[in-house]
Amino acid sequence: MDSLKHKRIILGVTGSIAAIKSPAIARELNGLGASVYCVLTESAEQFVTRAEMAEATGEAVIASIFAQPGTAVRQQAGTPAPHKEQTWHVHLARSADAMLIAPCSASAIGMLRAGIYDNAVLLAAASLPKGTPLVLAPAMDEDMWLQPAVQENLAWLKSHGVLVIEPVVGALASGLTGMGRMPEPKEIVREFQDVMARSPRLPREGRETLPLQNMRVLITGGPTYEPIDAVRFIGNRSSGKMGAALARQAKKMGAEVTLVLGPAIPFPLLETEGVTVVSVETAEEMKQAVLKELPRVDIVIMSAAVADFMPEAQADKKLKKRDIADQFGRATLRLKRTPDILAAIGRLKRAGQIVVGFALEKGKGSEQYALGKMKEKKLDMIVLNDIAEEGAGFGYDTNKITIFTNDGNRESLPLMSKEACATVILQTVATRISRERSVESGELQFHHTKAKP
Repeated sequence: MDSLKHKRIILGVTGSIAAIKSPAIARELNGLGASVYCVLTESAEQFVTRAEMAEATGEAVIASIFAQPGTAVRQQAGTPAPHKEQTWHVHLARSADAMLIAPCSASAIGMLRAGIYDNAVLLAAASLPKGTPLVLAPAMDEDMWLQPAVQENLAWLKSHGVLVIEPVVGALASGLTGMGRMPEPKEIVREFQDVMARSPRLPREGRETLPLQNMRVLITGGPTYEPIDAVRFIGNRSSGKMGAALARQAKKMGAEVTLVLGPAIPFPLLETEGVTVVSVETAEEMKQAVLKELPRVDIVIMSAAVADFMPEAQADKKLKKRDIADQFGRATLRLKRTPDILAAIGRLKRAGQIVVGFALEKGKGSEQYALGKMKEKKLDMIVLNDIAEEGAGFGYDTNKITIFTNDGNRESLPLMSKEACATVILQTVATRISRERSVESGELQFHHTKAKP
């Protein structure tokens, strides 16, 4: 691949022991024809020196917000362009085709999310013009990687266009083995090429492109109520919060969003935010609303908790106990299956349409059930919501999910807010669509580097 030939790459190095791999990353980038300009944080210098990085890149290294006198960034014509101490970051960022922060520490992730740019690496990242890719390669111990704050910060950054090379399972600096190890330099550079190829490319002077720009997304949320009589029904405890979070985040990511919502708690702000809300009550009503929208949408996310059964017959008045109970005070209610909306979508989906299902399960065997459901319903992706952990499932503002895709990928996330879960789900969908379009156009051969736990 010649995708890095003649490219100007900023290599940011933060305070992780994985910084010992940074010289090798720089040499790999140079070997592919890129010009590499290294920026270090002060803590990164505990693991790699300016001299080592200068030798690896062939360029002067910046390790302070106030660059040392004489430090210069060569312009593409080859002539030095001295930059004042206060403005080096502007010239460097504007000259770059992309920035890779490898390794990227948990602190750097948090500061990027919060808009705190108090070291040279973050200052360079903050100065990148719109359309210049920023790619992070996190590296940290497993317990730090699994911190909800780290995952939520990453999810937010992804939703705003930052690209991430995921860590892998392996030996960690602590002596333990787990998730959080930065891939080896060759893998980092190969994945860097891939994420750049599948990211939306913007001209520097162009307008912002969002991950789901011009996409039409259909989401279902909440429960369904299946009436027994005029006042009683069969239902469940779904609040609709997950569906609302998905709708809100999809809208922020640039999509045209329709939310088919069962009788959940009210979400009055959704319509003011530009989401079209279609209110339904029963599974049959939800099915009809979904099938009406299906032909025009690009993405379908079925997060609703549809009732599995409905009464064979519904009374149009309130049934009296004396009319339905036998002499022992017992009553029998005959049930039948509700419509299988996912199966109907699977039969009708068109080529290129992405369908995402949800599986709410508890404990042992839940993953096997989710995988079986994904295959049976012909889904592209399924989100397993494991309610075995406190704080996940109906009524909570948090969720614990595992995302499976039909190409064999699996991503297990810690307990996070439903908004953060929604962002990760939608970013996974957006990445898949971008990758498939690149493959179809012959622009990309995708390599998986993420180990599966």
